[in-house]
Amino acid sequence: MDLRPILAGLLGLVVFPLSQAQPRTLDLYTFTAPPYQVPDGENHVTGETVETIVCAAAHAGFTARVKLAPQNRAIHSLKRNLVDGYFAIDPSAELDAIAIRSNPVALEKWHFFTRDPELNTETARIGVVDGSNEKAWLIANGYDIFLSINSPSQLIALLKRGRIDTALMDERIMHGMRTEENAQAQSLHTHFLRYAPLYLYLSEAFTASEPEFIRQFNRSLPQCMESPLTLSAGESRRILGLARDLFTELDAAFNLQQALEAGPRLASFTDVLTIDSKWQALAPGSATDLASEILALPGSRALNAWQLNHNSLVTEILLINDMGTIAAMSQLTSDFWQGDEPKFRTVTDTKTGTPPEIYISPIHYDASTSEFQIIVSKAIRPQKDGKSTGVIALGLNIEVALRSTEEY
Repeated sequence: MDLRPILAGLLGLVVFPLSQAQPRTLDLYTFTAPPYQVPDGENHVTGETVETIVCAAAHAGFTARVKLAPQNRAIHSLKRNLVDGYFAIDPSAELDAIAIRSNPVALEKWHFFTRDPELNTETARIGVVDGSNEKAWLIANGYDIFLSINSPSQLIALLKRGRIDTALMDERIMHGMRTEENAQAQSLHTHFLRYAPLYLYLSEAFTASEPEFIRQFNRSLPQCMESPLTLSAGESRRILGLARDLFTELDAAFNLQQALEAGPRLASFTDVLTIDSKWQALAPGSATDLASEILALPGSRALNAWQLNHNSLVTEILLINDMGTIAAMSQLTSDFWQGDEPKFRTVTDTKTGTPPEIYISPIHYDASTSEFQIIVSKAIRPQKDGKSTGVIALGLNIEVALRSTEEY
């Protein structure tokens, strides 16, 4: 009896599952943009954003293979499904029509850099790096570009010689030139323009064949990013001044202690966790009965009205009691129990000394609004004994907040 067919079949059964277990390959194009995407030898790319992409793809079961390509070729290949994806780029209507966009894989902070302290973008001769995200954004938003050049260092040289009035680029790129002792970059003035979230676009063919990839990839991004997105010291000072003004305005408009006392208070921590589990399972799509009751409270309605008067700046308001649970809120939030979060613990914990007056969170991305936000919070301390009875927390749109705080 010839056993070869049987042995071949058995071997196939062994090899097939092993081959299935191997990570699949994700072929991606990108472009040179230190420190985010950096050529490192022949056909090899490193950098912060590349590492983020590789990490999140691995969590989704794929090995990312990244190559450099000119923008036109990359977009052409993406449209024709010749490559699985392209990063890290600003959102565009053109690409949204033919590809699937991930959550942000990087966040740049764009500034106009000038020799003079003042800037009028309507009359200024604007310079930008050719083929950059900055150039595409300026064109899409109606700015007149006076000059496009090949590299950031050339752009700064033209600015210092007076060939252009301002140069638009990412803060990290300028910082890199300053640390390299580029004398031309040392004395420039900065004017914040925007936080620029950059994305991975995936081809239609890839997402059709791997429909679960984007969900797993997005879920892994926060843990794969190198570090939290933090404010600079100067930005923190400006946000602190803004937060003090907003909290003072709230204190004058509402009796926050009365709103705290009117909110629900549960009998035990076990009840808190049980309700929190049900709350998280439904939010933000729908509300539990308790969440609906809280939203209907006079305190919640008053907070909602106050938020609407600061609509582009304030994204949510939470009033939290000393148990760490929601007493009032301007809109449905994702958690009932807030007691384990830094916005609560940082301003109420007195075990290690006097807590800060105001807590300012790192920057985080809110997928539901496609905006970058921060949280500022402050303990509520009645004058009778100074002990904290709760916390008031505000969500702020970081771009709007920074643009509105030039005077701080």
